[in-house]
Amino acid sequence: MYKLVISNPEKQMKNGFEKCRQMHPKVSLNGGIGNYKVKGNENIYNVQLFRDDRGQKLAECCCKANENGMFCYHIAAAFLAHTGIMRLKKAA
Repeated sequence: MYKLVISNPEKQMKNGFEKCRQMHPKVSLNGGIGNYKVKGNENIYNVQLFRDDRGQKLAECCCKANENGMFCYHIAAAFLAHTGIMRLKKAA
């Protein structure tokens, strides 16, 4: 999997967010916060969202687009779910 630095999600994942609106992928936790399973049309993809030692936000997905260094809609879907979960945790 290829590690992508998330520095400006709105810009970097614009196409991915749009594809999420069209495809409505299903996102579920995969063992804990930051690890997600994203079901697209037919396949299930593992997505990890995490920070490196310097605090940079990183994302990985096991799909072909990510292997080519692109922000896929699986990462965008997991990012949206992750953001919602973190907001709920912060509000609690």
